[in-house]
Amino acid sequence: MMSIELGSTVVRELPLETLRGLASGALKTYGGVIRDEGGRIVAHLAMPAVSALNMVPALKVAGAAFDAGEALLTAVGLQQIQEATERVLDLTIASTALSGLGIVGSVAGSAFLSTRIRRIDSRLGAIEKQTRAIRDFLQSSQRAQLMTAVDHYRLAQQASDVETRRHLLLQSKQCFTALAHHYAMQLDGLSDLAEIGAVEESYTLARLGSVMATSDLGIPDAAREDMRNFYDEWKIQARRQCSQLLIGESPVRLLESRYIKMLPTTRLIQLLDFAHDSRKGIGWIDELRKDLDRTSILRGTFSQVEQPVIDQVNKLLARNEILQGLVAHTGFLADRSLSMSQFAQHVESVCEGGGARFLIWSETLPTSQTN
Repeated sequence: MMSIELGSTVVRELPLETLRGLASGALKTYGGVIRDEGGRIVAHLAMPAVSALNMVPALKVAGAAFDAGEALLTAVGLQQIQEATERVLDLTIASTALSGLGIVGSVAGSAFLSTRIRRIDSRLGAIEKQTRAIRDFLQSSQRAQLMTAVDHYRLAQQASDVETRRHLLLQSKQCFTALAHHYAMQLDGLSDLAEIGAVEESYTLARLGSVMATSDLGIPDAAREDMRNFYDEWKIQARRQCSQLLIGESPVRLLESRYIKMLPTTRLIQLLDFAHDSRKGIGWIDELRKDLDRTSILRGTFSQVEQPVIDQVNKLLARNEILQGLVAHTGFLADRSLSMSQFAQHVESVCEGGGARFLIWSETLPTSQTN
């Protein structure tokens, strides 16, 4: 039944008009959700959770985006279209990996939550000995509660009894929600990069866990509202972090040649638009050039931006796209009375059955092309 409702098809059947829309900018992808200029979902690019959780971040996403766009605009024959499609999907994997979350359709299930905790612990473990705050964070009672919430969610997915499953999901949701409030309050007073990264990761995980539990409780409209509220609150914190960590009082220093590789112009513009909630685009360059003088250059010399700071900001920018996609995705599921887990399971079964790396769902496809 789900296959009929979703109208799904595999990767190589992505419509040519969708490809060209991506190349021209008329369509945009947000972590696997393709939307038109009016915000309507045109298609989903989804992949099995196991594959999504093993994605490796790309190093040159901006250049890959340009190459993929050029390939789409010049594609004529079927073979070229297939190759261009693969490049778009590879780019989606790469840019999504930077967020640390994965493709939107695969952000579901206890495997996702457990893997995220392990990766956070692994990354923080590397700096535990150098930072007492991180050691205390890893050993905190809230950390234990976060793992307990994930365990309850995992047991709920395995439970065959409806009431037991509901009870476990409610416990998981309550725990996730309480932890999210705790981490949100912590974020307000932090200045250390390692602590900010640790708390932001846990805050995001707790909020997503709460949304997932609500969705699996069979309340898709409430899950949509929870996701929308989470994204609105997250944006405030993320913009504050971008301004605090990188932009500061002298953003003009970011025009210096030493930052070209770490922060290409396209990413710099994206950062400034996000941090200031604006759409100035290329206009930011002229804005910064107004302040470009000897004094600003000298000031910038004494305030070098380190790579870990730029890595954190890049992660936030990529995560912003994933969360935008999740807002659209939970709305899409609510309209069809489906849970996030049901959608993820459908993706898994279709991809495994057809030997496909991706599942494409598209409203533009005729019924005869669906699986």
